[in-house]
Amino acid sequence: MKLYPPYLKYLRSSNKRGFTLFELLVTIAIVALIMGLVAGRVSDYLDLEMKKTSNHLAATIRYLYNKAITEGLYLRLVIDINEQSYWVEATRDPVLLTDPNAKWEGKKKAVNKDAEKKDKDKSDTKKTEADKETSGTGEGETKLPKLELKEPTFSQVESYLLKPVRLPEGVFFKDVMSEHQPVPVEAGQATIHFFPNGYVEHAVINLRDEDDEYYYSLETNPITGGVSIENEYRTIGKE
Repeated sequence: MKLYPPYLKYLRSSNKRGFTLFELLVTIAIVALIMGLVAGRVSDYLDLEMKKTSNHLAATIRYLYNKAITEGLYLRLVIDINEQSYWVEATRDPVLLTDPNAKWEGKKKAVNKDAEKKDKDKSDTKKTEADKETSGTGEGETKLPKLELKEPTFSQVESYLLKPVRLPEGVFFKDVMSEHQPVPVEAGQATIHFFPNGYVEHAVINLRDEDDEYYYSLETNPITGGVSIENEYRTIGKE
């Protein structure tokens, strides 16, 4: 006759009994309930973070609109999509919005060529005495100065209110569109410009979640500097 320790006898007897169907259904229901509560809390947290990020961006845009006017500055909001961050840069140099594919050097040549043509046409006509005095040359030719378009030099704004911001965990830039960059910018840096005459580029900033399924968007009003926030993906509409 073999003798077994008491705990072995208990294990052997318990192994003979399995879960009933009712117990399995109750267990599955409890797990589903817990998962639903967790998913709901995650969704609420993401929505809260999206709203906070959108509101902070909107407040920054409105502040920059007013700052450009009151301080006579050309400002730009720089959005780094790769780094999921944004900051502000400023300059007092005149800013001209152009096609992003156009080169500053090419524009300089075009303007100078036009100035040379006008200079030649002017030299072929009869000059008045006033023209001779203005020209300062014996032949009375008027030399038109060549217009030099200088690319504006921006520097980062050093301010506590405008310090660089990184997006919170779970919130990402999807893309950015603006007047001078109407095609969605999905990587690298995108910019939105503010002018001292009370004008901001018409632009749309789209935010997304990690799975690229949930969106928030911000759209600027060029005249008022206001920002509309929607819980959807948007593009710049055709006028």
